[in-house]
Amino acid sequence: MPLYSSRHHPARLLVLLIIIIFSVSTLSYFAASFVGPSDVDHPIDPLSEEHQAALAKHAHNASLGFSEIVYISMPGRTDRQDAMNILAWFSGITLKLVPGVDGTVMPLKAIPDSAPKDIAPSVLGCFRAHANAWQYLLQTGMDTLLIFEDDIDWDPNIKDIMERLSLQMQNSKLRQHPPSDYERKNAPYGLDWDVLYVGSYKHGGNPDLKDVVQTWEDPDVPGLKGIRGNGGILSALRMAGLSDSELEKKRMLMPSYRTEKNTAYAITRQGAARLLLLLSYIGDLKAGDVDQDMTRLFIEGRLKGYTLTPPAFTQFKVGGSKDSDNVKVGETVHGKGNLKGQSLYIKDSARRLMVESLKLDNWNDYKKIAGLPKAN
Repeated sequence: MPLYSSRHHPARLLVLLIIIIFSVSTLSYFAASFVGPSDVDHPIDPLSEEHQAALAKHAHNASLGFSEIVYISMPGRTDRQDAMNILAWFSGITLKLVPGVDGTVMPLKAIPDSAPKDIAPSVLGCFRAHANAWQYLLQTGMDTLLIFEDDIDWDPNIKDIMERLSLQMQNSKLRQHPPSDYERKNAPYGLDWDVLYVGSYKHGGNPDLKDVVQTWEDPDVPGLKGIRGNGGILSALRMAGLSDSELEKKRMLMPSYRTEKNTAYAITRQGAARLLLLLSYIGDLKAGDVDQDMTRLFIEGRLKGYTLTPPAFTQFKVGGSKDSDNVKVGETVHGKGNLKGQSLYIKDSARRLMVESLKLDNWNDYKKIAGLPKAN
């Protein structure tokens, strides 16, 4: 009969198991106590060029280095939503829809106190849709949110453009305070701003602070020819001291002062809170048009932002009333068509390349394989 039969000596078996468990635990403790330096991960140096380069590479992810990207579109504009989803797929990014708001159904009590008495429902709805995006960011645990309007276009090399912007903002000369350890480790564009304009139309810096700018070379700038039609962009670049030859190859970042069109902009959590406080809670929506009121807040110094010039994003215009949702009942809706649309102030168009990439001549391709003549 075995010496430690569990049938006749259960107490002895229990003692043996306790001894084995204690021995294993003790050995594990001492093994962990003698781990050599080579087994410990070295701490990340957030000031190193390697770390900054790796953080800037987040611009190549599906949200361009921001926590998330959303776009605003009226529920009925399925044509624009189709375009946005194709464009996002083509560019390797992910978008989330924030539905536009019908201003005619907004309760009177919800309208900001200082809004113009004759504010158009479409203008009011536009403000509320943007405010809903700001509110959405505060409801999440995210740091930043990139907001698009649904008539947007961007350069096909947008990820490279945003990577360069990230490196510049990680080493910004425009900051008022050094970045925190959290920013250095986790925020490709920093977090010292409320709003980051990367797709606006009217550009202008504070005339008292002409030298407070940061410039860098970017092979994807549209050049002088591409921005000649926008006096705001040209004057802002020239005010910063850039020559015509430099306009062909440089971008600029400046504190936001005069902007127009919310085509593409990012917000931080404090930016979302500040915008909701000023324009909704306090009700200081004096102009009514949300982009004009944001410009006023910049000029008054109550909102802090940076503006990228020339922009990386722009409006896609097809001509006619299809470019606007302010269509009166009974008005004929027409346009030149998407294939004749244009995008100003960017070097090349992702929408144009998207169309080219999806062209197909299926049966002639098969004839080529079969050695047959191509059809006329």
